[in-house]
Formats: sequence, structure tokens, C-alpha cells
Amino acid sequence: MAGFFDRIFGGGAPPPAPGTAPASGGPAAAPADPPAAPRDEVADLADRLTTLVRKVNRNGGKMPEGGVPGVRAIEDVLRPLLTYLAANPPTEQELIPVRATLTDYLPTTLEVFLALPKDFAHTHRNRSGRTPATELVEQLHLLQAGVVEYAQSIYAGDAQQLSNQGRFLQTKFGRTDLTL
Repeated sequence: MAGFFDRIFGGGAPPPAPGTAPASGGPAAAPADPPAAPRDEVADLADRLTTLVRKVNRNGGKMPEGGVPGVRAIEDVLRPLLTYLAANPPTEQELIPVRATLTDYLPTTLEVFLALPKDFAHTHRNRSGRTPATELVEQLHLLQAGVVEYAQSIYAGDAQQLSNQGRFLQTKFGRTDLTL
């Protein structure tokens, strides 16, 4: 089945011409580059976080009250989580929300706000009466709550694995009344 999909989607060697035997014994096709290891991606995400925090620090004068601390609160959750994920390779499901936060949600929020003229960002009111500065701080609070939830979920999943291992060991090696 894999050969079928490889031929359809471009992987592997082309099929032999009709009436000829498949080639064998020839040099093996070079394997495709493996996908980036999760640890490499985690390191890249940590670098992105550092870059975002530096950008916010450089633009601190343009940020509203609560803006820089909001980004730092997000960093305070993500930095130890990324360190943990570097030591304990994450599943793709664990990595998706962290990746999205650092490659889309947080950078987009910051870039859109920082593109606005400072006076406009701090004084213009939208239909609901909020300024872009107020909206930025609210969005940073939402992101911070989200990353706290991601981190707790990842840590809880790994803690569950430890509990499962403990039950296994108890079953395998624990003494019971039936032990001779």
C-alpha cells in the first residue's frame, strides 16, 4: 500500500515501464529528510519567545499600562513549559497550541497593536468604547489564561503517566495476601 501512495504523491521511485522487471540491486534512493525533531522545534519556539519579549521591551514606551507585564506573564508560563518540553519531547497534540501561540496568536496581537500610531492606540475608542490599548491588554490576559491551561494539561498528562506506571509496578511487584 505504501508503494501505491508513494507513486501517487511523489514519493519513492517511479513505477517500472510496462513489460520490464522492476529494478533491483541498484543504489537505494536517498531517504527524504526526516521531519524536524520536536526538540529542534521546541528550541525554535523558545527563540521566537525570546524575540517577541525583546520586541516588546524595545517598544515598551508604546505599550499600554499592563502590556509589557502581560507579555512577561505569558513568558513566565511558556519559558518553563518549553524547557520541560525540550527535556520531555511533546506529542504533536501538545505542541499545536504552544506553536500557534508563538507563531500566530501572540505575534499577530503584538504586531497589529504596535503598527498603530501611539496616540491613536491609546485614545481612539471603538463602538464598544474600548481603546486598542485596552483591547491589547484584554487579549494578553486571554492568551495568558490559555497558556496556563496548555501547561497544566501537558503536566497533568505526564503526571498521569507516572500514576499509571505506579499502578503497573504495584501490580507487578507489590505484595498481596496471595504472595507465598
